[in-house]
Amino acid sequence: MLRVLSAALRGVAARTVSTITVNPAVPAYNCIASYTQYRAFGALSSIAQRWAAIGPVQQKTLLSRATENLPPVPVEPINIQVRTVVRFSLSRGKRQTVKTVLKRFYRLNWGIWIRTKSGRHKHLWKKSAARRKRLRQHVFCNATQCKLLDKMVNKYWKRPRYYVDDPYTPYHSREEFPFTRRKPLPLP
Repeated sequence: MLRVLSAALRGVAARTVSTITVNPAVPAYNCIASYTQYRAFGALSSIAQRWAAIGPVQQKTLLSRATENLPPVPVEPINIQVRTVVRFSLSRGKRQTVKTVLKRFYRLNWGIWIRTKSGRHKHLWKKSAARRKRLRQHVFCNATQCKLLDKMVNKYWKRPRYYVDDPYTPYHSREEFPFTRRKPLPLP
């Protein structure tokens, strides 16, 4: 008995229906208006059973009612601009450098990329002095971004560069971290 009841409940719950009935022969005490809408579990609802016995019933699932007014899906794909461009040359098929990466980011010799904070020149009159100081600082890119930026530039830009009076000279070496240390620690 329990199996039959649970199977009936599963079958009924799977198709929750909306019963729409227009029948002039229905007595006035059964319906408030000539057009009444009920959402119920069809076989378990006594109202739906009474109305089904009285006249023709038009049934629509809730899903079909929800999808009636949706616009059609476009046939052609919509192109969305993506800035993760990896370009290849036509002559040799080698990777080309994306110039905007060189303008916006700087690569240190130990492999990490740094950038300036966004909005550092905008609305400075309403930013506090501490916030303006933080905006002048550079921040590191994370590992995923560094890997992507390494793909977007060729080998030429990954080699160490030596400039006269380079302000980034102390940051090109990473001696404080044991895995990137080049020079041995001084003896105590």
